[in-house]
Amino acid sequence: MKKYIYILGLALAMSSCEDFLTRDDPQGITDEEFWKTSGQIESVLGQCYNLPHGYHHYTAPYVSMVHAEGLTDNSYHGADYEGWIVSVANGTVTAEEGKMKDLWSERYKIIRKCCRLLENMDRAYFVDEPEREKIRGEAIILRVYYHWELMRWFGLEEGIPIVDHSLTPVENFMPRSSANEVYDWMLNELDRAIAVADLPFKYDDSRKTKVDRSVAYALKSIIALNAKRYEIARDAAKRIIDSGEYELYYTSQADNEPGKNFRDLFRSVGQNNKERILYTSAGLREAFFRSAGPGLGQQCTVHPLLGFVNAFETMQGKTLEELGTDSLDIYSRNPLYHNNRDPRLGLSVIVPGDSTTFTGYTYNPFSDGPEAIGRPNATRSGFMLKKFIDPLDRNKPYNGSNAFYIIRYPEILLNYVEALIELGDWQNADVLRYINDIRRRADMIEAPAGVYNTQDKVRQLMRRERRVELAFEGTRYLDIRRWGIVKEVMDGPIFGAIHPDTGKPIQIEERIFISGKNEVYPIPQSEILANKNMTQNKGYFGNE
Repeated sequence: MKKYIYILGLALAMSSCEDFLTRDDPQGITDEEFWKTSGQIESVLGQCYNLPHGYHHYTAPYVSMVHAEGLTDNSYHGADYEGWIVSVANGTVTAEEGKMKDLWSERYKIIRKCCRLLENMDRAYFVDEPEREKIRGEAIILRVYYHWELMRWFGLEEGIPIVDHSLTPVENFMPRSSANEVYDWMLNELDRAIAVADLPFKYDDSRKTKVDRSVAYALKSIIALNAKRYEIARDAAKRIIDSGEYELYYTSQADNEPGKNFRDLFRSVGQNNKERILYTSAGLREAFFRSAGPGLGQQCTVHPLLGFVNAFETMQGKTLEELGTDSLDIYSRNPLYHNNRDPRLGLSVIVPGDSTTFTGYTYNPFSDGPEAIGRPNATRSGFMLKKFIDPLDRNKPYNGSNAFYIIRYPEILLNYVEALIELGDWQNADVLRYINDIRRRADMIEAPAGVYNTQDKVRQLMRRERRVELAFEGTRYLDIRRWGIVKEVMDGPIFGAIHPDTGKPIQIEERIFISGKNEVYPIPQSEILANKNMTQNKGYFGNE
């Protein structure tokens, strides 16, 4: 009976844990009463995990990464929810759009939970002392991750408030730290986590969805790359490469479809792979429902653009621009002409006339059927997203089980390559070595050194490889900003497939991008009103 009473009491304490971590002393609970056991600490750590999924999720405060590709030149967001993606992409955003307001406030709430955990975890009794240190390392990494999320959306130009402890009421009016100060703090915190000796470099399968030192190195590489601190980015990425813990995935399936290794990486058959560094289990649970169209009874919400489709090379390693206007016209009309494109195109996009993706189904957006452009739930671009769709999910369209990869190994390889190029070390053998490793895995021809014989040519190759390999995984938004091409690719009309009746591409909308403004979201106006020390981002609402 005493045992059951204890369990009931612990359950009641955990039920109020959410408020306890967000506010001090709800319902009379004090720090002295709460932080006693390793089980309580582990429960709090669980509440600190709220990592992104690939698709829309009603209760989460994060940005759905596949839908967020609509913020780039790869896609148009066509759903009847998350309308902020459209308004941010086309330059009509307002400061009080619900998602941005929620993202700002909820991320700082979870940062507070991480702070509360780090400040109080040493009160608890642990039988296994190294377990305490593992939790400490994880909490530090997660707190950095959530700061990085806020930084990437709100603070790339002007920074954000750094919250490294649970704030008292008199500290709530925090000003921003500068972008450089935030970068310094995040990188230093990641070094602090890396220095936790009891935190494994890579967790085994029993804790495979948790953050570890390899995640810390990966984040360090990503953050430093976007801060243009290339030596740090290079060294952090190289630490992962040299560890031997990660490798590109190759499928065990015996069929001969070109690109099958890339294909199966995102299907159930390839889920247990050594390519995933940070991921959310079942993060692609809605992939079929959100990407397939009404002809399959689903809700097509992700609309790839013609510019993205045309970014893929031919099987001979030629860009469409290199081939000239006649070839560009042919491949724009028929993207898979003679099956002579990078296999990743046919595995990433369902193009008009496709009859190979699903048994007994042909995609025709130019018919009078339910998938005609402009019909409810039909694509606006004439293309549908194929990447992430597992045919097995056709029978469970809203309940898939495949993981969403937040960080995977090819991104680290390409981070390393980009850092080398920008450091002037573009002739380093590792540059083409790792680019070609990725291309070879996709059954693409290797890029020859004799062709890519200048820094600019290698840079363009690397950028093209990032675009096609990592599409719809959340990297493009930062890439076009870091490379200084965001105005070039985000200002003007966006187009879908060539309409066979007119011979012209479908124009979806006209986007407007204002440099010095649209690189980031506006700070929610409610935050500006509540915090006298908070300033609005340049170009928005009183700071024009």
